[in-house]
Amino acid sequence: MTKIAVFAAALLLVGCVSTSRNGNPSAQEEPLLAVTGNVEQYATGTVQPLLAAVPSQNTLARLLLVSRTLTDPHDGVSINRIPPSKFMTYNILSKVGLGTLSMIGLSPVQKETLRRWQRNYMQADPADVFFAPSADEVIRTRGAFGCTHYARAFIAVVKALGLVRGPQDLRYVISSKANDYNQALADHDFRATINGHQFVIIRIDSRWIAINTSRGESTPLPAGFDPDSCLPPHNIPIRFPAYPDVVFLLRKIGTDWDDGCGDGSRAALMNISRSGAPDNPDFQWEPFAFEKLDAFHNDTNSTTAGCQQAVVPDADSRASATASVW
Repeated sequence: MTKIAVFAAALLLVGCVSTSRNGNPSAQEEPLLAVTGNVEQYATGTVQPLLAAVPSQNTLARLLLVSRTLTDPHDGVSINRIPPSKFMTYNILSKVGLGTLSMIGLSPVQKETLRRWQRNYMQADPADVFFAPSADEVIRTRGAFGCTHYARAFIAVVKALGLVRGPQDLRYVISSKANDYNQALADHDFRATINGHQFVIIRIDSRWIAINTSRGESTPLPAGFDPDSCLPPHNIPIRFPAYPDVVFLLRKIGTDWDDGCGDGSRAALMNISRSGAPDNPDFQWEPFAFEKLDAFHNDTNSTTAGCQQAVVPDADSRASATASVW
């Protein structure tokens, strides 16, 4: 394997994570979750006609249809997807005037997206391309390839179509893999990779539900769950059917549908993974105790949301799910 391929593969494993103590984002200030003309056009032209087949009172089904449309190979926001490794290769070759070599086989739209995303998002840290593009950019280019991209596009489309009651009923969520966090904390390693996952939570009839916007699936949160209580040092774990062997720990939840949590760079996201804040690099969360997880298995009917309450799908769902997080 070439050095370029090794470097690209390493960054691909990062997926939705960050590794630096420095919280400075890439040089871009675009609103990450705004409803723009591009968002409106996609929402009303592509998504809204499909919603006509789902009863308006079935809010969850409609929201899941939005998520599945965004990931659809024909109508979704990744039809012009460029492999992350291609971004890394282009970033290296373009510095010596050979960037066009990495564009072989790409469409004109993909080539333009590759150039612009490298120019706008990869200057401070090449891996920022996973985290910096806004919902508008993702939808306009149809170039999504990561969980951050899908979560932002989902929020913007749902806002555009008015599918939730109000701004505080739709929140962007950042999480970290429990194993990765525990290891980094034990080693006190500020350079360790802490993988994670971005998704959304939605309040429907006073109950909070997590939607894995990368897979079009949902997981109910415990009764009494309060998104505003997600603060260190206590952990709130969650699992999704698509990743049955992975425990994610909630790290930051937006205050409303406009709050992108400040994770527009790999560095900021890593700080959030350690402290819950994009500008604080210190470890603030306690270790997650896996031995306590069984005590909260399927505890989605609890009347309170203590910080160690697990959100675990039923066994049948987990058995049929795929194991890959990314």
